[in-house]
Amino acid sequence: MKAQPIIASIFALVASSTAIADRMGPNGDKFYEEAAHYENSCVPQEDCKAPYTREVLYSIESGINKVEGKVKSKLHRVADEQAQIWGDTILEGDYYSTGRTRIDSILAFYKMGHLIGYKIRYSEKAWYLGDCAFDGSKQSLKGCSVGRITEGSYVSADAKTFFSDEERYAEFSMSIH
Repeated sequence: MKAQPIIASIFALVASSTAIADRMGPNGDKFYEEAAHYENSCVPQEDCKAPYTREVLYSIESGINKVEGKVKSKLHRVADEQAQIWGDTILEGDYYSTGRTRIDSILAFYKMGHLIGYKIRYSEKAWYLGDCAFDGSKQSLKGCSVGRITEGSYVSADAKTFFSDEERYAEFSMSIH
């Protein structure tokens, strides 16, 4: 028996179990660094420190919608792609989701007035299966706790680089706005 096919199979299994939906495009390292500087300069409850500023472009919660359709469409594609990783992470546990990703918020961040990128928050309707008799049928979900799986990501201005917000990995919440 040859060892190469076995090693390749083990490598593929490990790679699929640690899959990452993040993508590094041109200047991805620079964007990653800028996002970290932005995060350190803009505490959520305070104003940003120069040279960074931010603006909420879209928020389901507060009804803000200042983003053009083309940009929202690009960011929605990123959110869809990022949510695919949930099959190997949170959905491996006691959760089931609809698979329909929605954008909950879009925040643009700038350095000296120049758009650097976006911080997006996205979610899917989901059910907690740990306290119900889910048998694989949609009907059996009625006895399960319903909520949303939510996650955040940083997206470059050209949407070619994106990565999960390390402070906001996918989590399930019973609130379902």
